[in-house]
Amino acid sequence: MSNALYTPTADFKIERSPLTVLQTDMHYHHAYQLYYAIEGEHEYLIGDTFYKISKGDLVWIPVDTVHCTDRKSASRFLVYFKPSFVNKYVQPLMRDKLLGSNPFVFHGDASTDAQLFELFNKLHSEYARQQKQPQYADELLLVKYLLQIMFLLYTAENVYRPAIPEDNRMSNILKYVNENYPYISGMDEIAGKFYISKYYLCHLFKEHMEVSFISYLNTIKIRAACELLRTGNLPLSQIATSCGFNSTPYFCKVFKEEKGVSPSQYRKQARLI
Repeated sequence: MSNALYTPTADFKIERSPLTVLQTDMHYHHAYQLYYAIEGEHEYLIGDTFYKISKGDLVWIPVDTVHCTDRKSASRFLVYFKPSFVNKYVQPLMRDKLLGSNPFVFHGDASTDAQLFELFNKLHSEYARQQKQPQYADELLLVKYLLQIMFLLYTAENVYRPAIPEDNRMSNILKYVNENYPYISGMDEIAGKFYISKYYLCHLFKEHMEVSFISYLNTIKIRAACELLRTGNLPLSQIATSCGFNSTPYFCKVFKEEKGVSPSQYRKQARLI
Protein backbone atom coordinates (compact mmCIF):
# COMPACT_ATOMS: atom_id res chain seq x y z
CA MET A 1 0.00 0.00 0.00
CA SER A 2 1.12 3.53 -0.71
CA ASN A 3 1.95 6.14 1.87
CA ALA A 4 0.05 9.34 2.57
CA LEU A 5 2.54 11.95 1.45
CA TYR A 6 3.21 15.65 1.45
CA THR A 7 3.16 16.89 -2.17
CA PRO A 8 5.00 20.16 -2.90
CA THR A 9 3.41 22.85 -5.07
CA ALA A 10 4.40 26.16 -6.63
CA ASP A 11 3.32 29.45 -5.02
CA PHE A 12 0.56 29.55 -7.63
CA LYS A 13 -0.47 27.17 -10.39
CA ILE A 14 -3.60 26.46 -12.41
CA GLU A 15 -4.24 23.51 -14.73
CA ARG A 16 -7.07 22.74 -17.09
CA SER A 17 -7.04 19.23 -18.42
CA PRO A 18 -8.79 15.89 -18.53
CA LEU A 19 -7.87 14.13 -15.31
CA THR A 20 -6.72 10.73 -16.54
CA VAL A 21 -3.71 10.17 -14.24
CA LEU A 22 -5.23 10.50 -10.80
CA GLN A 23 -3.45 11.13 -7.51
CA THR A 24 -5.40 8.47 -5.65
CA ASP A 25 -2.90 8.22 -2.80
CA MET A 26 -3.67 10.15 0.37
CA HIS A 27 -1.68 13.39 0.18
CA TYR A 28 -1.63 17.02 1.29
CA HIS A 29 -0.04 20.34 0.31
CA HIS A 30 1.18 23.44 2.14
CA ALA A 31 -1.25 25.29 -0.13
CA TYR A 32 -4.93 25.92 -0.73
CA GLN A 33 -6.54 23.95 -3.52
CA LEU A 34 -9.54 24.74 -5.73
CA TYR A 35 -10.98 21.98 -7.91
CA TYR A 36 -13.72 22.94 -10.38
CA ALA A 37 -15.36 20.03 -12.21
CA ILE A 38 -16.11 20.63 -15.91
CA GLU A 39 -17.17 17.09 -16.86
CA GLY A 40 -17.27 13.69 -15.19
CA GLU A 41 -17.91 12.42 -11.70
CA HIS A 42 -15.64 11.76 -8.73
CA GLU A 43 -15.69 10.69 -5.14
CA TYR A 44 -13.42 12.96 -3.10
CA LEU A 45 -12.18 12.17 0.39
CA ILE A 46 -11.24 15.40 2.18
CA GLY A 47 -10.14 15.11 5.80
CA ASP A 48 -12.66 12.69 7.27
CA THR A 49 -15.56 13.25 4.85
CA PHE A 50 -16.49 11.72 1.48
CA TYR A 51 -17.99 14.01 -1.20
CA LYS A 52 -19.65 13.13 -4.50
CA ILE A 53 -18.39 15.55 -7.16
CA SER A 54 -19.96 16.16 -10.59
CA LYS A 55 -20.13 18.86 -13.27
CA GLY A 56 -20.31 22.38 -11.83
CA ASP A 57 -19.13 21.40 -8.34
CA LEU A 58 -16.26 23.36 -6.82
CA VAL A 59 -14.12 21.76 -4.10
CA TRP A 60 -12.26 23.91 -1.55
CA ILE A 61 -9.35 22.17 0.22
CA PRO A 62 -7.55 24.18 2.91
CA VAL A 63 -3.82 24.12 3.60
CA ASP A 64 -2.43 20.80 4.90
CA THR A 65 -5.75 18.95 4.55
CA VAL A 66 -5.30 15.26 3.68
CA HIS A 67 -7.30 14.25 0.61
CA CYS A 68 -7.53 11.87 -2.35
CA THR A 69 -9.84 10.98 -5.25
CA ASP A 70 -11.17 7.78 -6.73
CA ARG A 71 -9.99 6.37 -10.06
CA LYS A 72 -12.65 7.90 -12.34
CA SER A 73 -11.47 10.22 -15.10
CA ALA A 74 -12.74 13.80 -15.31
CA SER A 75 -12.11 17.21 -16.82
CA ARG A 76 -11.42 20.05 -14.41
CA PHE A 77 -9.66 23.25 -13.46
CA LEU A 78 -7.22 22.75 -10.60
CA VAL A 79 -5.70 25.71 -8.74
CA TYR A 80 -2.99 25.66 -6.07
CA PHE A 81 -1.89 28.75 -4.19
CA LYS A 82 0.11 29.21 -1.01
CA PRO A 83 -1.01 31.56 1.79
CA SER A 84 1.95 33.84 1.09
CA PHE A 85 0.67 34.35 -2.47
CA VAL A 86 -2.41 36.28 -1.29
CA ASN A 87 -1.11 37.61 2.04
CA LYS A 88 0.86 40.29 0.19
CA TYR A 89 -2.32 41.77 -1.29
CA VAL A 90 -5.17 40.98 1.10
CA GLN A 91 -5.82 42.33 4.58
CA PRO A 92 -6.05 39.65 7.31
CA LEU A 93 -9.76 40.23 7.99
CA MET A 94 -10.70 39.81 4.32
CA ARG A 95 -8.36 36.84 3.95
CA ASP A 96 -9.91 35.04 6.91
CA LYS A 97 -13.42 35.70 5.57
CA LEU A 98 -12.67 34.41 2.08
CA LEU A 99 -10.15 31.64 2.78
CA GLY A 100 -11.79 29.37 5.30
CA SER A 101 -10.03 26.69 7.30
CA ASN A 102 -12.68 24.01 6.65
CA PRO A 103 -13.16 22.07 3.41
CA PHE A 104 -16.43 22.37 1.52
CA VAL A 105 -18.08 21.69 -1.84
CA PHE A 106 -19.93 24.49 -3.63
CA HIS A 107 -22.56 24.24 -6.36
CA GLY A 108 -24.30 27.36 -7.63
CA ASP A 109 -27.27 27.96 -9.90
CA ALA A 110 -26.86 28.20 -13.69
CA SER A 111 -25.88 31.88 -13.59
CA THR A 112 -23.25 31.35 -10.87
CA ASP A 113 -21.87 28.30 -12.68
CA ALA A 114 -21.45 30.35 -15.87
CA GLN A 115 -19.63 33.08 -13.95
CA LEU A 116 -17.31 30.56 -12.27
CA PHE A 117 -16.49 28.91 -15.58
CA GLU A 118 -15.67 32.30 -17.13
CA LEU A 119 -13.48 33.34 -14.19
CA PHE A 120 -11.55 30.07 -14.19
CA ASN A 121 -11.01 30.46 -17.95
CA LYS A 122 -9.70 34.01 -17.48
CA LEU A 123 -7.43 32.93 -14.63
CA HIS A 124 -6.08 30.04 -16.67
CA SER A 125 -5.52 32.21 -19.78
CA GLU A 126 -3.71 34.90 -17.78
CA TYR A 127 -1.50 32.29 -16.09
CA ALA A 128 -0.67 30.70 -19.47
CA ARG A 129 0.20 34.12 -20.91
CA GLN A 130 2.54 34.89 -18.02
CA GLN A 131 4.22 31.50 -18.34
CA LYS A 132 4.94 32.23 -22.01
CA GLN A 133 5.97 35.84 -21.38
CA PRO A 134 7.61 35.91 -17.92
CA GLN A 135 9.03 39.36 -18.61
CA TYR A 136 5.45 40.67 -18.45
CA ALA A 137 4.34 38.59 -15.47
CA ASP A 138 2.18 40.36 -12.90
CA GLU A 139 0.85 38.13 -10.15
CA LEU A 140 -1.58 40.85 -9.06
CA LEU A 141 -3.63 40.02 -12.18
CA LEU A 142 -3.79 36.40 -11.03
CA VAL A 143 -4.82 37.49 -7.53
CA LYS A 144 -7.59 39.63 -9.06
CA TYR A 145 -9.31 36.69 -10.76
CA LEU A 146 -8.65 34.41 -7.80
CA LEU A 147 -10.33 36.86 -5.40
CA GLN A 148 -13.27 37.28 -7.77
CA ILE A 149 -13.80 33.53 -7.57
CA MET A 150 -13.59 33.57 -3.79
CA PHE A 151 -15.97 36.56 -3.52
CA LEU A 152 -18.47 34.70 -5.69
CA LEU A 153 -18.26 31.64 -3.45
CA TYR A 154 -18.70 33.90 -0.41
CA THR A 155 -21.79 35.73 -1.73
CA ALA A 156 -23.64 33.21 -3.92
CA GLU A 157 -26.07 30.61 -2.62
CA ASN A 158 -24.62 27.13 -2.27
CA VAL A 159 -27.12 24.50 -3.42
CA TYR A 160 -24.77 21.53 -3.15
CA ARG A 161 -26.49 18.59 -1.47
CA PRO A 162 -24.13 15.87 -0.23
CA ALA A 163 -25.13 12.31 -0.96
CA ILE A 164 -25.96 10.38 2.19
CA PRO A 165 -23.82 7.23 2.20
CA GLU A 166 -25.48 3.96 3.06
CA ASP A 167 -22.66 3.21 5.49
CA ASN A 168 -20.88 6.18 7.05
CA ARG A 169 -18.67 3.97 9.23
CA MET A 170 -15.51 4.96 7.35
CA SER A 171 -16.20 8.67 7.81
CA ASN A 172 -16.78 8.10 11.52
CA ILE A 173 -13.50 6.21 11.83
CA LEU A 174 -11.59 9.00 10.07
CA LYS A 175 -13.26 11.65 12.20
CA TYR A 176 -12.29 9.76 15.35
CA VAL A 177 -8.66 9.40 14.18
CA ASN A 178 -8.41 13.12 13.32
CA GLU A 179 -9.78 14.13 16.71
CA ASN A 180 -7.88 11.61 18.87
CA TYR A 181 -4.63 10.83 17.01
CA PRO A 182 -2.30 11.69 19.97
CA TYR A 183 -3.94 9.06 22.17
CA ILE A 184 -4.65 6.17 19.78
CA SER A 185 -2.67 3.11 20.82
CA GLY A 186 -3.14 1.13 17.62
CA MET A 187 -5.52 -0.77 15.38
CA ASP A 188 -6.94 -2.80 18.25
CA GLU A 189 -8.36 0.35 19.83
CA ILE A 190 -10.10 1.47 16.63
CA ALA A 191 -11.39 -2.00 15.80
CA GLY A 192 -12.79 -2.38 19.30
CA LYS A 193 -14.41 1.04 19.37
CA PHE A 194 -16.25 0.45 16.10
CA TYR A 195 -17.01 -3.23 16.77
CA ILE A 196 -15.11 -4.58 13.78
CA SER A 197 -12.14 -6.89 13.36
CA LYS A 198 -8.62 -5.69 12.61
CA TYR A 199 -8.88 -7.53 9.30
CA TYR A 200 -12.02 -5.61 8.34
CA LEU A 201 -10.43 -2.33 9.42
CA CYS A 202 -7.51 -3.04 7.07
CA HIS A 203 -10.01 -3.90 4.34
CA LEU A 204 -11.84 -0.59 4.80
CA PHE A 205 -8.64 1.43 4.47
CA LYS A 206 -7.52 -0.54 1.43
CA GLU A 207 -10.90 -0.18 -0.28
CA HIS A 208 -11.57 3.50 0.47
CA MET A 209 -8.14 5.02 0.99
CA GLU A 210 -5.53 2.81 -0.71
CA VAL A 211 -3.28 3.48 2.26
CA SER A 212 -2.72 1.48 5.44
CA PHE A 213 -4.26 2.53 8.74
CA ILE A 214 -0.82 3.10 10.29
CA SER A 215 0.30 5.23 7.34
CA TYR A 216 -2.82 7.39 7.59
CA LEU A 217 -2.42 7.78 11.36
CA ASN A 218 1.24 8.74 11.00
CA THR A 219 0.39 11.30 8.32
CA ILE A 220 -2.10 13.00 10.66
CA LYS A 221 0.54 13.02 13.42
CA ILE A 222 3.28 14.39 11.16
CA ARG A 223 0.97 17.12 9.86
CA ALA A 224 0.36 18.24 13.46
CA ALA A 225 4.09 18.09 14.20
CA CYS A 226 4.82 20.32 11.20
CA GLU A 227 2.52 22.99 12.60
CA LEU A 228 4.31 22.87 15.97
CA LEU A 229 7.72 23.04 14.29
CA ARG A 230 6.71 26.04 12.17
CA THR A 231 5.09 28.06 14.94
CA GLY A 232 6.89 27.27 18.21
CA ASN A 233 10.10 26.36 19.99
CA LEU A 234 9.10 23.14 21.75
CA PRO A 235 11.86 20.52 22.01
CA LEU A 236 11.52 17.55 19.68
CA SER A 237 10.80 15.20 22.58
CA GLN A 238 7.78 17.27 23.61
CA ILE A 239 6.51 17.53 20.04
CA ALA A 240 6.85 13.77 19.62
CA THR A 241 4.84 13.11 22.79
CA SER A 242 2.13 15.67 22.05
CA CYS A 243 1.61 14.19 18.57
CA GLY A 244 1.30 10.63 19.84
CA PHE A 245 4.73 9.11 19.17
CA ASN A 246 6.15 6.82 21.84
CA SER A 247 9.75 7.89 21.33
CA THR A 248 11.68 10.77 19.81
CA PRO A 249 13.86 8.52 17.57
CA TYR A 250 10.76 6.87 16.08
CA PHE A 251 9.17 10.29 15.54
CA CYS A 252 12.31 11.50 13.74
CA LYS A 253 12.40 8.33 11.61
CA VAL A 254 8.75 8.63 10.51
CA PHE A 255 9.09 12.37 9.96
CA LYS A 256 12.11 12.00 7.66
CA GLU A 257 10.44 9.16 5.72
CA GLU A 258 7.46 11.38 4.95
CA LYS A 259 9.03 14.85 4.61
CA GLY A 260 12.47 13.94 3.31
CA VAL A 261 14.24 15.98 6.02
CA SER A 262 14.65 15.67 9.77
CA PRO A 263 12.36 17.65 12.12
CA SER A 264 15.25 19.99 12.98
CA GLN A 265 16.00 20.65 9.31
CA TYR A 266 12.30 21.23 8.61
CA ARG A 267 12.14 23.79 11.42
CA LYS A 268 15.16 25.68 10.04
CA GLN A 269 13.76 25.67 6.50
CA ALA A 270 10.32 26.84 7.64
CA ARG A 271 11.84 29.85 9.39
CA LEU A 272 13.67 30.92 6.25
CA ILE A 273 10.42 31.27 4.31
